[in-house]
Parts: sequence; structure tokens; C-alpha cells
Amino acid sequence: MKSLKVTCAVLGLSLLSALPMLAESAIRVNVPYQFIAGKVRLPAGTYTIQEDAVNGVLTISNTEGRTVAMLSGPGNTAGTAAPSLTFVNVKGEMVLTSVQQPDRPARTLPTQLALK
Repeated sequence: MKSLKVTCAVLGLSLLSALPMLAESAIRVNVPYQFIAGKVRLPAGTYTIQEDAVNGVLTISNTEGRTVAMLSGPGNTAGTAAPSLTFVNVKGEMVLTSVQQPDRPARTLPTQLALK
């Protein structure tokens, strides 16, 4: 019984030490032009972009309280690049295609709806 309590205590401490790795990371950016994220057109402005480390959901929020949440996929770069957003000009509209956060792999965003 005593060894079970010790094992549970060690397991609990191990999980607590892993929590910072599971926490959301966020970057704050100023986008100087209107852009499309997924299906949503967003105005120019300051945005906070957070990634849920467990499920890959990116949340994009502006200072007026408008928020977009979308699933993202793994990108093609390792997590060593500086924070950045990648936009592609599609038929005269800027489309957000990927997000790079510090020390994390890049995340790609769905763009098929914007390309129609």
C-alpha cells in the first residue's frame, strides 16, 4: 500500500512538471492589411494568436474582441524559426496560410475555401 502511494505521488509530480509543455503559446502581431483566415475575412489590426499544444487549434483574436478558432496541421519546418505569419495573395486577397511560433513547429491553416 505504501509503494502505491509513493508511485501515485511520483506520477502526480511528473504530470505537474509536464504542464508547462502543454500550455498554450501565444504571439502578438500587427497585420497591416485585411486578410482571410480559414473562411473568415478579418480587418487589419493587432492580433493575438494562440495554439493549443494538445489539439492544434489556433485561436486568432483581435483587439475588438473578434475571435476565430480553427484546426491547423503540422507545417514543414522545425520549431527553431522566429515567430512569423505567412500570407499568400489569392486573387487580390491576402490569405493566412501558416503560423510559426518560437520553439514550435510551424502550423498550416486550411485555405481551400479562400482559393475558390
